[in-house]
Order: sequence, then C-alpha cells, then structure tokens
Amino acid sequence: MLRCVDVSVKRDGVPLFRPVTFELGPGQVMTLLGASGLGKSTFLHALVMAEPGVEISGEVSLDGRPIDPDARFASLSQTVFQDALLFPHLSIRDNVGLSLHGWSREKRLEAVDDILDAVGLGTLQTSDPYALSRGQMMRVSIARALVRPPTLLLLDEPFSALDANTRDTVRDVVFERARLAGSHVILVTHSEDDRPISDSGQVLCLTRS
Repeated sequence: MLRCVDVSVKRDGVPLFRPVTFELGPGQVMTLLGASGLGKSTFLHALVMAEPGVEISGEVSLDGRPIDPDARFASLSQTVFQDALLFPHLSIRDNVGLSLHGWSREKRLEAVDDILDAVGLGTLQTSDPYALSRGQMMRVSIARALVRPPTLLLLDEPFSALDANTRDTVRDVVFERARLAGSHVILVTHSEDDRPISDSGQVLCLTRS
C-alpha cells in the first residue's frame, strides 16, 4: 500500500499545491490532474530523488516503509519521464533490457521482445533509438519501465507524444501490465483521456497552494 497523508511538495519552503491524501493498493492507479506549473512532475521526482530546495511535506510510506530522506523509493520504482532519456549508443532492445541484470540471455530477449511487441515496436529491436520519431522513443521508454514491473510505477505525461490510436493501445498495455504485476501507479497529466478506463483508477485534481 502506498500511503500519502497531507502530502505536498515544497520548493524553497513554499508549497506548490494544496496537500493531498490518498491510499493506493497494488495494481491501482492514481491520476493526478492539474495545470502546468502546479508541481505534478516535481512530486514524482521527489519520490525517487533528493533535489536541493525541494522537499516532501506530510507522511509518505510504501508497504509500511516511510520514504527515505536520501534514497527515497528509487530502488523500488521505474519512472517514465516526459523526455524518453534513451542511451544513443544502445539499440532499442538493449535500452529496454537495461534493468534485467542477472537474467539469462534467452530470458532477457524473450521479455524485451514481448514488451516491444505489445507497444508496437516489435520490428525495431535493433534500431538506433535516435532514428525514431518522438512518439516511438516514448514507447521505448514505456517498454523499459514495464519489462520488469516495479513496485512503484511513476508516469509523467507518458502518452502526450503519441497519436490517438497508438495512445489508446499503449495506455491499455501500461495499465493492464501494471495491474497484473501489482504495481502501484501514479500518473500525472493534464488530460483525463490518459487515465485508465477501469475500476482500478482514482483521480485527484491538484490545486495551487
């Protein structure tokens, strides 16, 4: 269970949004809606890394473990940022397989090819990632986060670069795989179309502090 009680994010001591309280079980999705500049992305970043001048206020815990002030939840999470952040010297397949340390080559290739097929990139495993469109690059980033489902999956406007048809397909893949894996998912977006179409989704609208 991910538990947040009266949580906000402060930058230089100033809260960015009014405190929120929610509980999120395995396989569930919390969608945080709000206009640009409210601190949605900063909230996700603060869950996984310490940043000078930025602090989380309130109570945050995951499976009863309070958030570590230094390590945060980095070891338990995967994040899909607004930018794909791919390694240009690695193929698409190798970018996606980065988290599969210790797996056999056969098992690693099977897992990577499976998730690339699911997001519609099955024919591009050996391609140079920077030869792709922005939408394709984002799908690689999404595949990398899903290939080894994390305890905490953080999504920062992950579908904004995708066309309408691809967005629907990839959105369904993301939330179905997260549900089956029991990942706790936080999605930040300004579009309600990004949220899951299921009973597993909760929504909170952030408002300026």
